[in-house]
Amino acid sequence: MKISLIIGITVTLIVSSCFNKIAAQNNSVWGSVENIEELLSSDAYLNLAKLMSLTEKQILPSSKNPMLLKVYEFSCNCNEADLYTAVTQTPGILGVEYGPNFKSLVLPNDYNTEFPTMYALDLINAEQAWESTHGDPNIILGISDQNYDVTHEELVGNYIYYDTLNALPSGHGTAVSITAAGNTDNGVGLSSIGRDLRLGLYRMNYNEVLIAANAGSKVINMSWTSGCEFNIYQQMAIDEACELGAFLIAAAGNGSTCGGPDSLVYPAAYDNVFAVTSIGPNDNHEKYIGNPNSTHQHNITVDLSAPGYDIPTSAAPGVYELESGTSFAAPYVTGTVGLMLSVNPCMSNPEIENILKLSSVDIDALNPSYAGLIGAGRLDAGAAVEMAFNSATNTNPCPMYTNLCEGILLCDPSQSAYAGPCQTVFWGYTDDYATVELNGLTSGGNGVTTSTWTDQDGNLMGTGNSISFLSDASSVSTAEFITNTYTLTHTDEFGCSVSSDVNVIVYNVKCPNPSGNPKAEKIIICGKEGRRCVPYNAVENILAACSGCSLGPCNAISNCKSNTVSNEFETPSIKIYPNPSKGIINIRTEENQVIDKIEIYNHIGQLIETQSNRPFFTVDITKQKGGIFLIKAYFGNQVKSTIVSYL
Repeated sequence: MKISLIIGITVTLIVSSCFNKIAAQNNSVWGSVENIEELLSSDAYLNLAKLMSLTEKQILPSSKNPMLLKVYEFSCNCNEADLYTAVTQTPGILGVEYGPNFKSLVLPNDYNTEFPTMYALDLINAEQAWESTHGDPNIILGISDQNYDVTHEELVGNYIYYDTLNALPSGHGTAVSITAAGNTDNGVGLSSIGRDLRLGLYRMNYNEVLIAANAGSKVINMSWTSGCEFNIYQQMAIDEACELGAFLIAAAGNGSTCGGPDSLVYPAAYDNVFAVTSIGPNDNHEKYIGNPNSTHQHNITVDLSAPGYDIPTSAAPGVYELESGTSFAAPYVTGTVGLMLSVNPCMSNPEIENILKLSSVDIDALNPSYAGLIGAGRLDAGAAVEMAFNSATNTNPCPMYTNLCEGILLCDPSQSAYAGPCQTVFWGYTDDYATVELNGLTSGGNGVTTSTWTDQDGNLMGTGNSISFLSDASSVSTAEFITNTYTLTHTDEFGCSVSSDVNVIVYNVKCPNPSGNPKAEKIIICGKEGRRCVPYNAVENILAACSGCSLGPCNAISNCKSNTVSNEFETPSIKIYPNPSKGIINIRTEENQVIDKIEIYNHIGQLIETQSNRPFFTVDITKQKGGIFLIKAYFGNQVKSTIVSYL
């Protein structure tokens, strides 16, 4: 799927059949007008409008983008180049772009009613997809096209929106919508890939694409072309529809479109549009194998291939025939995406795109002349639906996104990590004193979560909230220390992560031993007389007998011990006391305001206590094992966290 910008609208419905043609349109240009009333009353515009019989209209009124609301279309029965030059030179009209020239690109009980074979549905493994779902009727496929015959037996009762004022020919739009999600298993006509999905039938222009997206269409099919040149305004409209959560699919072009099969065709070539080209029953990109002049579009903007040659369809009630065109390749993908969303409504647009491509069948070897130009492969609806169902995003409730178009997840605001208070350990005497024990607290996150510990150099120290390892201060001078920082990172199933650091101070408590004799080793003890070196085998007895003695130098950092929490870890608005606790914890705010709810988690993240709606809480955790506990206080949408230790 591409990502760029758009300005004019030249639309070519993509189909090589003999559907009704669109009546000739006036030539038009688009431009941005800051003040339309001022423009319409200016002498320069009044003279131009009179000279060229100009008409003007706001072209994207359904946009919520202030810039696009200033875009107007100026049209006349005149030479397009003359119109462009004249409007460009008119004060008050900026960013002039050529306007659009819309053209169409053209085993249920009805599976073989009219056709001996439904090769397209067989090829894309439709039956496998239907084993998972027939489609959720709440998923709406937006079809943007010329017009539709809503009296057709394949459309009656299967659409939720149709503009009765649409007077354009209905053949192309009818065939496209039937291919995506016409009535299926109704005993007549043919089957569609989308089966029980519903349709929203919209007109063929960019404003209607915005209307469909605003109305909640999860997928929008555009089997038309609006021109052969990039247009910034059109790209902006596409981007807005994408940001509303619509996955946009377009026909790539029918070979002769825009001058040749390697030409870029819009909207298919726009960013945030998934472009589909055609293949035949043998995964052949050339309709007539060996004839390179019989292909549809192939270029670097194509995302996927789908059946588009000799497709069974119907343009009018009771008339079933074979048609060719990327107009029909695109709705096979559109219907498939509807099935994917039926089994996993949680997918973002980038995930939908990735699944379509990863699940596709590689056909480059069968089409060596077009390798890399016909997309990631050929659509496999069965594999795509299965992959969507098994995706990590398929949760209830769905993950929250800040941007569905870009797939940016809204992380759980309550996800937290606490690495614990700093601690002091001693190297050089016994492993008990040299062991670093990191006991972190984590909570929140979506889906399965993991915790990892790394050192300041990024080396993995262990996994899980609690780890232990031996410290090392062998490179440090006697009675000196080093400070190492360890980071606890808590990551959820969707990549959202939070981190917390803890400092560990490690003292070297070995006294100098010039002789190198292990029996002569001495260890630093701090006593009443100050620092002294005592024999290794006497340390334990001295520490036991001397209440004022401690391991290590007398200037060892005493306010950084394990099982204590300094005030720096408390959230200022929450009072937790006593801290450390003997098992009874008092909780209040400094302002004595009502706390909506408190939650208390143990060191492995288990919720052990919750209370609500009081200004003061007293909690008894004496039945818990000692350690570090995380307390969360909720004030509306705000969460305040702090730590308490239970000794």
